[in-house]
Amino acid sequence: MLKRRICLGACTALSLWAGTSFAQGPPIHTDTPIMLGIEGRGLRSFVQSVQRHDLRRDGRTIDDPLHRSASATIVPLILPYNFSPTLQVGAAIPFVSKEMTSDSRTLRQSGLSDLSLWVKKLLLQVDGRAKTFRIAGKFSARLPTADSDAALPLGSGSTDFGGSVVGGWIEGRWGTYAEVGYWRTGTRGEVSYGDRVFWNLALGFRAIPTVYRTYPSKQLNLFVELNGSTSGRDRIAGAYDPDRGGTLVFLSPGIQFVGGRRWLVESSVQLPVLRDLHGTQLATSWAATIGGRWLIF
Repeated sequence: MLKRRICLGACTALSLWAGTSFAQGPPIHTDTPIMLGIEGRGLRSFVQSVQRHDLRRDGRTIDDPLHRSASATIVPLILPYNFSPTLQVGAAIPFVSKEMTSDSRTLRQSGLSDLSLWVKKLLLQVDGRAKTFRIAGKFSARLPTADSDAALPLGSGSTDFGGSVVGGWIEGRWGTYAEVGYWRTGTRGEVSYGDRVFWNLALGFRAIPTVYRTYPSKQLNLFVELNGSTSGRDRIAGAYDPDRGGTLVFLSPGIQFVGGRRWLVESSVQLPVLRDLHGTQLATSWAATIGGRWLIF
């Protein structure tokens, strides 16, 4: 019995030591397979501004005689909850405010968007001295809970399902994260939405502290991410819409301050590096995000 207690205590201490040695906040746009602390038992929200000012045809910017532009402000409420250190469920619902302008009119619409649910399961964990490698699988669903009939719809009106694989390698002050996934989109009336493949890569660096003297300690993390997606064309009454779908890739530098064990704040800007859109579409010019996470469970 004594040996068992000693062994259990040693394993617990080793686990805690490993967790503090490679401690680093989660990426801002890329998911993480680590489901501890702020990453797994808290509340997350942010304000994201998305600006679309560039009219593009077949991947090239063209003049717009109507001077059209669109913008959106997105404020989601994201609530993950860990049933165990290896199993997480969560829900997210965003408040969205949209505006579209042209020389002839201006449209505005605000309200709650579609509800998202997910389950994430840790599939592989390999820990070493001040390092860890983990892989998780994630299943997601998006439900048509928002108004999809307005001139500027707040939701898609379809039920969508997605799956992804999330990986992470953290060693000392560095962290590398990757995610690849697929969304199987549904239909709304005669509209069948194009499916979407997405991928994210993130490199994180703990700038401060260089070495932990006490834990928890305040830390400053720097991130550089690449966030990409490719969407298929929508179909309307069986015919493909030539002006929907395409590939977008963003370069997303960010900064994150972890104030202790229970909260962090973070900010990022997303700049397009590839906008290969089908047909003629308004393309994203830039996006910016600022927000925080709080441990509440």
